[in-house]
Amino acid sequence: MRVLGERSGGRRTVAALVVLLAAILTAGCGNAAPRSAEADGGLLARHDLRGTGYVVGGGPTTELRLLCQLTIAAVQAASGEATDECGKDGGVDVHTAPDLTDVDTGWASLRTLGPDGVPDPTGAPADPAPDLPALRAADAARGVTWLPPTPFPDTDVVVARAPGPVGALAVPGTVFCAAPGSVPGSAVAPGTAALAAAYGLPAPVVVPDVNAVLAGVATGRCTAGLVPGSSGRVPALGLAVRDDDRRVLDDGPPGSRGYAPMLRTGVLDGRPAVAAALSDVTTRLDGPAVRGMVREVEVDGRDPRDVARRWLVAQGLIATG
Repeated sequence: MRVLGERSGGRRTVAALVVLLAAILTAGCGNAAPRSAEADGGLLARHDLRGTGYVVGGGPTTELRLLCQLTIAAVQAASGEATDECGKDGGVDVHTAPDLTDVDTGWASLRTLGPDGVPDPTGAPADPAPDLPALRAADAARGVTWLPPTPFPDTDVVVARAPGPVGALAVPGTVFCAAPGSVPGSAVAPGTAALAAAYGLPAPVVVPDVNAVLAGVATGRCTAGLVPGSSGRVPALGLAVRDDDRRVLDDGPPGSRGYAPMLRTGVLDGRPAVAAALSDVTTRLDGPAVRGMVREVEVDGRDPRDVARRWLVAQGLIATG
């Protein structure tokens, strides 16, 4: 290799090239986005995931993208490494052969799972709902392990302007609104039929969509309405979720609803502590927590990563991130 300094005036040429190269590198570094800080500290730091790395999948919905970001932060706080693949559908990819996808873990709503454990891509509820013990046994043979689901059941809820039991709405003059195809679940059948049978609620006034239901309740045109339980507009509009004390809408066995994390069994066996780290997150995800985070993303326009980490900090699960 020729050394530029060997030619006449070479020292000046080398010096000029060094200055030029430094200027280019400095300009490039100045334009580059800073590396995102990793989550650290908090209660999740008690788990030891040092030396491990996970590729985390998400999904097409706000809820699944938030859950993906919560998982990434949990792994980082436990000193593991996490690769963000939140644009991929984790529930589908974990069930795909490892040579076709690199995703190790993801989440799914148990209400949307087919018999093969793969969630419906449109988020439509399964009919009939899957039997979770049977699903776990079948997926174990496929090399997939399900962890316990969230307390939030991911079902439709009855909302009104004031809290109270659903049964208290069964009075003359109640205008009960519903949309023909709320997701997840159908807001007209079987939800409203079951509510009528259990509580004596009137036949619903069918409005165009879920947003119309929420607006109707907020403005007083509807006394109450049936909407998806994860709707961020519920807290944004100051509405209250009524108490379905007969579990009409959450009609499955305890623990058979909600969002649940899944991992490739070999990945879990390699470091079982990841299950405990995820459990610290999962057990805190009740209805208000999910609706609050969805509100920040869908109503306030915030980034799912930032929303997830602010919530983890507020819970004491991470210290920084």
